[in-house]
Amino acid sequence: MKQWSFNFQSEEAFSRFVKENALASKKQLFVQVNCGIIKQESFERVQSALKKELPNAIIAGASSVIQLYEGNVISEQIVLSITSFEKSTLSLFECLLPAEEEASGYSSIVKAMASQIGPDTKGILLLTNTIHFDIEKLISQSNRMFGNIPIFGGIASDNEPFLNFSIFSQNQIYRKEGLIAVFFHGEALQVTCNYFFDWEPIGKEYTVTKAEGRNLYELDGQPLMDVYTKYFGPMNREKLLHISLSHPLIRTSPEFGQVARALLELDGEKGLYTGEFEKGEKVQIGFGHYKRMIGRYEIIPEVYKQIPAEVAWFYICISYRYGYLDILKSSASFYKNSDQLFGLVTFGEFSHRKEKNCFLNFTLTRVALTEDPDARIELNLNEVLLEPKDELLETLSTLVASSSHEIMDLNRHLEQEVKKRTKELADLNAFLEKRIELEVKKNREKDKMLYHQSKLASMGEMINNIAHQWRQPLNIIALVMQDLSLKAQIGNITPGAIAHAEKKINATLKYLSDTIDDFRSFASNGEEYSHPGGFEVCKTIKETIRLISIVLEDEKIKLKLTLPPQESIVKGSPNDLKQILLNLIYNAIDALKERKVETPLIKVEVKYNNKININVRDNAGGIDSEIIDKIFEPYFTTKYQARGTGLGLYMSKMIVEKRLNGKISARNTRRGASFWIELPIMA
Repeated sequence: MKQWSFNFQSEEAFSRFVKENALASKKQLFVQVNCGIIKQESFERVQSALKKELPNAIIAGASSVIQLYEGNVISEQIVLSITSFEKSTLSLFECLLPAEEEASGYSSIVKAMASQIGPDTKGILLLTNTIHFDIEKLISQSNRMFGNIPIFGGIASDNEPFLNFSIFSQNQIYRKEGLIAVFFHGEALQVTCNYFFDWEPIGKEYTVTKAEGRNLYELDGQPLMDVYTKYFGPMNREKLLHISLSHPLIRTSPEFGQVARALLELDGEKGLYTGEFEKGEKVQIGFGHYKRMIGRYEIIPEVYKQIPAEVAWFYICISYRYGYLDILKSSASFYKNSDQLFGLVTFGEFSHRKEKNCFLNFTLTRVALTEDPDARIELNLNEVLLEPKDELLETLSTLVASSSHEIMDLNRHLEQEVKKRTKELADLNAFLEKRIELEVKKNREKDKMLYHQSKLASMGEMINNIAHQWRQPLNIIALVMQDLSLKAQIGNITPGAIAHAEKKINATLKYLSDTIDDFRSFASNGEEYSHPGGFEVCKTIKETIRLISIVLEDEKIKLKLTLPPQESIVKGSPNDLKQILLNLIYNAIDALKERKVETPLIKVEVKYNNKININVRDNAGGIDSEIIDKIFEPYFTTKYQARGTGLGLYMSKMIVEKRLNGKISARNTRRGASFWIELPIMA
């Protein structure tokens, strides 16, 4: 195998070159054309000269904005790479691509390509000039039939505004969308294919909110123009098309892994990309990782020691043209014999890795071919000398990449924590969400906030609710134990005192347990009982006061209880009323203590008047008139966080209205605050 490079200037010079190298006598010739003069007459001229001088050669040419020649990067030239195969044969398949909507076209093309494959087929060069035909689907289908055969090459490139993508063979010049596939066969032939993806996702992860195949409309509900304006300033159509060449959208393809996608056309808010997007997937804007690109220099000598190769072909994304040409120039200078190197700048690359072909963007695909397993490409072992600009770009790219990774890692960690906490609280939150959603219809402003809090599963909401109910009973247990300890120290403890303390502690512990059970039931069993029971109001009030009596004694607060002589029954659970009364009485205790009332007093009174009316009032001076209308709102509190969460009165109101079918209200009297609870009498 041998390869020659030629910068095509005239037919006469090419004819001399063919004769000097005796190319016409070669058995199997393959000519790749990198055509930087993107005009119809240029393609016709080159095709005609090749067919005349090398009539038996297989030709695959494409328009391209950059050429590699004699170790340099040039433009607007026509570079030929002529490869002579001694132990291999080549075959050609080509076709016009069907219209975008003809889905059957994919399978028919893949089947036609498969018919060219034999047991000794080692690789396929694929060139196309497609914009609208979905080449990604074609590659996916080819993987199902012959994914073990490497496909390499790419989409022809053009200068902006990208209107003249062209390819040609010895038979045809494709101005309409077409495909050229060259098949390489030979037992001795070795084809090694790999690619390098050096674009790094940075910044915010956007969710695709509107997409149809390759047409992308919105990210996070925003048009593409608005998203790019956020990062790159005021934007118009031309600038967006240009910017996206160096800053593509990076997504994770289920089939190809992490890939970048370039914007080809923009029609209003509809952007046509080189690959597909799915609604709901995450994407990020990318940038070229300069340090990683430069790092390829260091491994070039070692790579080519390991890879058998007589020639090396590169298919390079057009994005390298925008700020990364120095890297291409330095890479080309490593090859001692520049004829062994061929490069084509593309608008999308085909490559192969791990028994799978890929359609990529923003990559550099390298293909090494040889018919001699011991052959190696000779290199100039140049020392990499970075200019100050390169060092700065290298540092900046590393800084941006590492910072972006740190932010993304933190975000993912927080998301995992949220998911973990949400799962732990799922049982309690599920039905609470439903309750809050129903309340939205009654009070949109208030319950909208609760709905979102529940939906996002804020950390610790339910724990704070339970803690609010437990805090005060735990104080009761602590005071009882302290009382027993003091009596024991002074030798004044009696079995009766112990029994009395045990009874109070057990009652309080039962309340703590009942609080959890009641709260779980309240949060998960809906708003109505299917077979509810009833409870005695006066008896329940007495039991509640007994639970709290030790606190009243210790704080020297008098509680005056006024009950009617006869008992009444309320539909529901006695623990619901206990919870409400405990909230009201403890709030009164806190207010009396805070305001240091000299003769603190709490009154609890029950009256019957077609309904059961329970009144709890104190002499602590009342509630500020500016906030009295807000006290039943969730999370509204005038206490420090350590002493309350603002959920007590809200939960009391919810229990009264939803479980006891009653009403609760608050007003100020001359001496303090007064809470009225109105409950229906059970028939």
